[in-house]
Amino acid sequence: MLIRISLHCLAQAWHRVGPRGLLFALATAIIPAVLHANPINPPLISARAAVIMDAVTGEILFAKALHQRLPPASTTKVLTTLIALERLDLNAKIRVSPSAADTVPSRIGLQAGESVSVQDLLYGMMLKSGNDASEAIAEAIGGSIAGFARLMNDRAWQLEARNSHFNNPHGLPDDSHHSTAYDLALIFRHAMRNPLFAEIVQTRNALLRIESTGSPGDWRTVPVRNSNQLLGSYEGARGGKTGYTIKARRCFVGEASRGQNHLIVAILGSTNPWPDVEQLFEYGFALFNLAIPAKIVTSPTAQILSAH
Repeated sequence: MLIRISLHCLAQAWHRVGPRGLLFALATAIIPAVLHANPINPPLISARAAVIMDAVTGEILFAKALHQRLPPASTTKVLTTLIALERLDLNAKIRVSPSAADTVPSRIGLQAGESVSVQDLLYGMMLKSGNDASEAIAEAIGGSIAGFARLMNDRAWQLEARNSHFNNPHGLPDDSHHSTAYDLALIFRHAMRNPLFAEIVQTRNALLRIESTGSPGDWRTVPVRNSNQLLGSYEGARGGKTGYTIKARRCFVGEASRGQNHLIVAILGSTNPWPDVEQLFEYGFALFNLAIPAKIVTSPTAQILSAH
């Protein structure tokens, strides 16, 4: 858009309203025209619900069905991990119960009677999304899945996640287990203040040590890979948690930074999660006039596997 203003008109305006008035008139004429000519278009996403939150201030920069209650799938594990970090000794060993070992996939492959450190269980839960690891943690803290769920709901309420209700530590389907894009962003924002949580979600690969109930020193290792595809492919990705069930579709909550700006994106019910998430981050950073950096290029063998 071109704006033409003659020198004669400028001179007349100078004499009528003075320099300050002229500057004000130019600003009110030009700035809206520039904004109209170069709008920041909101992202078109497949997710049923989404939010962009400023991780520093908590300000909401974009919202779609902000408080709609939807199944969160394995993004539930963010709250499970936060509670574990607040309540357990990371070096403590947890004995795997038959119930935890029998949890349906996704799993890290725990067997009844094995012992695993709390820290290794957390890596297995957040990277590979191990439901068996989640149940082992929940039983150690709450005594049972129901007991741990009560602690989850109490903690969510304290964090002002008031439209969430959790019935299990992993997000497997349950009609009364739900959250919202806003609540997930709130919980993740708080969790990222814990240095170990931030370290875990940014880790791409880990080796877990699982001890047998057999002879002393009998143990095995289990490799796990992070299901977050943004790590290593999106500049500024600081970690997150994926989730998937047929009912929930694809879900994600995570953080990225650019310059001094840190943004949290949460999506629920997506059919095209990674383009959704990248569009939301780019839109959020565009609001701060931050240029899009060059994408990181990784080899096919370095790509992260899909989430469960």
